[in-house]
Amino acid sequence: MFGAIVAGRLIQTNLQQIDETHFIFPLEQPYEINHLTVFLLGTVPFPEGYGASVHFAWPGKEYIPLGVLTNAKPSAIYRLRPHLPPNAPLNQPSPPAQLGIEIAPLAQLESIAAQLAGQGDNAPGKGGELVKKVEVGKVAEKIVKNLFNYLHSFGGEIKLTPETPVPLSVFQQWYTNFTRKIENDRGAAFLDRED
Repeated sequence: MFGAIVAGRLIQTNLQQIDETHFIFPLEQPYEINHLTVFLLGTVPFPEGYGASVHFAWPGKEYIPLGVLTNAKPSAIYRLRPHLPPNAPLNQPSPPAQLGIEIAPLAQLESIAAQLAGQGDNAPGKGGELVKKVEVGKVAEKIVKNLFNYLHSFGGEIKLTPETPVPLSVFQQWYTNFTRKIENDRGAAFLDRED
């Protein structure tokens, strides 16, 4: 009935049914998960007046609500990084997390959705934490400055000019380093420190 995909991994096929209304997906290497997609397979719709709430539990922690699925909204993408527990053992082996799904009446799901919407721009899955009052021009300027500084770090004795050829592999290495810094810093705050 349900499917789940962790970004960068194969589709989860290990759904476990606990009872008639509760299901879980164990998720390996949970502290490496950034985005998670949950969806109805399309083979069995919800009964009339029902949907499902989606919850996530880090190893040894309580479930936190992520969102709601219905026949009208059969899939959703959730960002888990904002929910990462303090002192999470990143890049270390850990027990699996659990993605929980509970089939419930739509009235109950509406209250969960309202609670999540009441969290404002930082509601999980809304992306508000990324775009809240961001001046795109300033962000772009900081990214280009980071690239410019990276390219100039190769200059050494040679003076770089606008005509100096730069191999695409250098841009690829910069991009790899840049995205790694964003993941390690859980954002782009490192760009502010470069000023």
